[in-house]
Amino acid sequence: MSGANFDNADLTEVVMSKAYAVGASFRGADFTNSVLDRVLFNEADLTGASFRNAVLSASTFNDANLTDTIFEDALIGYVDVQKLCRNTTLGEFTRLELGCK
Repeated sequence: MSGANFDNADLTEVVMSKAYAVGASFRGADFTNSVLDRVLFNEADLTGASFRNAVLSASTFNDANLTDTIFEDALIGYVDVQKLCRNTTLGEFTRLELGCK
C-alpha cells in the first residue's frame, strides 16, 4: 500500500491490520465504521478523509497531511490522540473534536 493512490475510495467498514500505507494518498477517502489496527499512515495525504465512528488502535499519522480530516465519534486511545494532536495540519475544529489541548 506504500505510495498507492486511494483518493475518494469507499473504505467504509474495512478492517486493516498492520497495513503499511506510508506515503499513500487517501484524499477524500471514507473510512466510516472501519477498524484500523496498527496502520502506518506516516507521510500519507489524508486531506478530507473521514474516520467517522472508526476504531483506530495504535495507528500512526507521523508527518501525514490531516487537513480537513474528520474524526467524529472515532474511538482512539489516549496516547494515540496525544500523538495525533502534535500534527500541525489538523484544523481547529478537528483539534476540538479530538480533545487536543
